Amino acid sequence: MGTISTRKTKNGLLHYYGNLTVNGKRISRYLGLSRPTAVMALKQLEFDMRFGDLVPKAEIVSYRDAIRKFQIHVELTGITYEQVKYIGARIKSFQKYCKQQGAVDLDQITADHSQGYIARRKMEKVTKTYNYGKEGKWKHPATSTINREIGFQKRFFRFCSDNGWITRNPWALISRVKNDNNREPRYSFTEEELKRILHSSGKFHDFYFFLLHTGLRPTDTFVLSSESFEGNMMTVRQRKTGEWLQNVPVSEEVLNSIGNRITSGGLLFPELQSDRQRRYARRRVQGLFEPDFVRKNNINLHTFRHTYARRMLNKGMPKEVLQTFMGHRSIRTTEIYANWVNNDELSKWI
Repeated sequence: MGTISTRKTKNGLLHYYGNLTVNGKRISRYLGLSRPTAVMALKQLEFDMRFGDLVPKAEIVSYRDAIRKFQIHVELTGITYEQVKYIGARIKSFQKYCKQQGAVDLDQITADHSQGYIARRKMEKVTKTYNYGKEGKWKHPATSTINREIGFQKRFFRFCSDNGWITRNPWALISRVKNDNNREPRYSFTEEELKRILHSSGKFHDFYFFLLHTGLRPTDTFVLSSESFEGNMMTVRQRKTGEWLQNVPVSEEVLNSIGNRITSGGLLFPELQSDRQRRYARRRVQGLFEPDFVRKNNINLHTFRHTYARRMLNKGMPKEVLQTFMGHRSIRTTEIYANWVNNDELSKWI
């Protein structure tokens, strides 16, 4: 029967260790940062010591190699290199945090580490905002950013678990942070702003026009090709959800705008296949507004999608129809835009 002991680190943290004697040899193993976690880990350790020879030994992979293999796995899903790099950076950030707590191997990571990391992450100062400049502006990470990272970490450790490198996912019980503001209307461009954007769009005119009149996500637009269109119907696989938008009708004005691109074959917007050009397309829009305004309203290429939703609702399009056009899984997501309907349209239903 094993026993549990504690040690205090230089930082004042209490670490729990399991002590067992096997064949006259005393063994000490790190178990976690809390007693309940340590008790569960000790039971697992005792089982492994007693029946380990009967269970096939899993491949031993270092934390660093696991991250590298996961990045390769993620890249094969078709997302951009910039996204792969960002996901890897967030996972490495958690690895660094765990190392500071004395946990360097995958099987040493516990739910205590996950909870501690998220608590600290919420309090970080984000300075890489649009046009940071000399003002020294900063903010705490948005709730959506925190939730995205929780998703990354869950996915990484699930990948490790599926490969047999760990026996339990330390992020499995970590819940997403509730966001009381996630149902607030997103910013959409006014008609005057749209005129200014399209007037100064340059080589990105067709791209901006397409986003504005289809509501498609920019990331989905990048992968469109001539084969995505059949007559006035468009079919595309959404990169965010993996689900298909099939046979979605496209307006005549959009088809006239991109007609030459469709008939020429290949990708619809070949000029936007590099991260550099995509950043340039985004900054061209942001540059038409004051930096504070861009930061406050989170203006980017996705704002065209919000603008499309508002326009359609103002025309009287039912939210169930808009849900199909925008590819939302849940009508609740579409309902976020319902607060955008203008007073004139609302007055028709009184």
